[in-house]
Amino acid sequence: MTRHSNTVPPTEWAPRSHVTAPPVSPPHPPLQSGGWYRASAVERPGPGRPPVVMRQEKSTGLAVALSVLFGPLGLWYLSAGAGLTATVVSAVVVGTAGLPSLLLLWPLSVAVAAWGTSLLRSSSETGS
Repeated sequence: MTRHSNTVPPTEWAPRSHVTAPPVSPPHPPLQSGGWYRASAVERPGPGRPPVVMRQEKSTGLAVALSVLFGPLGLWYLSAGAGLTATVVSAVVVGTAGLPSLLLLWPLSVAVAAWGTSLLRSSSETGS
């Protein structure tokens, strides 16, 4: 006696589906803070919402003191971009004009430190 299976063998006349599987999509990214409450100090982290990181305010006195002590290297306190720019420009100017050019570069870096902190403070007040 032969055993019969419950499956029916496919036939040539059976209809075939032309549908393909949908493309695989990555999972949805986490929700981000946005809209009118962006960078608000009262925003609280919640499900799907990362905490808002407020920028620390830079001290004008410390920026000027570091520039008086270290010259153009003191501008690294303000930002990496300002410090790198001042260091490279100073190295090029001292390399081409000599050490007496530091008599101009040193006070200029102190002035840029004071001006830069006022720019950072005004940009943090406006929220940009």
